Amino acid sequence: MTDKLQIRTVEKHDLDFIHKMRKNNDIMQYWCGEPYTTKEKILKDYEDRQTDDSIREFIIYQNDEKIGYTALFNLNFRHRTGTFGIMLDPYHQGNGHAADSTRLIVEYGFNLLNLNKINLDVVDYNKKAIHVYEKVGFQIEGEKKQQYYINGKYVNGLLMALLKEDYKSI
Repeated sequence: MTDKLQIRTVEKHDLDFIHKMRKNNDIMQYWCGEPYTTKEKILKDYEDRQTDDSIREFIIYQNDEKIGYTALFNLNFRHRTGTFGIMLDPYHQGNGHAADSTRLIVEYGFNLLNLNKINLDVVDYNKKAIHVYEKVGFQIEGEKKQQYYINGKYVNGLLMALLKEDYKSI
């Protein structure tokens, strides 16, 4: 057995794990999505995405234990771009897993999908995530004023991106 993080595609049996994270408001405030999604909606969304070529979804695991979910969304193969997203189970946060998981997906996007650019959106006050993304090589490209409504107030978002040529030089 290895302690190394791995990814595999999301399967139907993973939906309980995803639902558990999607019910956690602490996770969802950074994901910028609705925190109270039903399991039925998650199942319907999963089934709808099975024929959608613009998304690749993965479970992050270590030693057969699920620790998170990650994906590349909005894949555009003409322009060779995609948008990165990640959520880690709170129990597994603070162990370097976010940076390792981000690298796995970045390498998948650049090396297997032949993307040229990977974008992401992050709430501007999520300093830990911004630090992780910068550590991997993402750079801030812009600010999105009052982009998200979280806990009763509008907050700004940051657009970050990483080019394939910049990642290879790290």
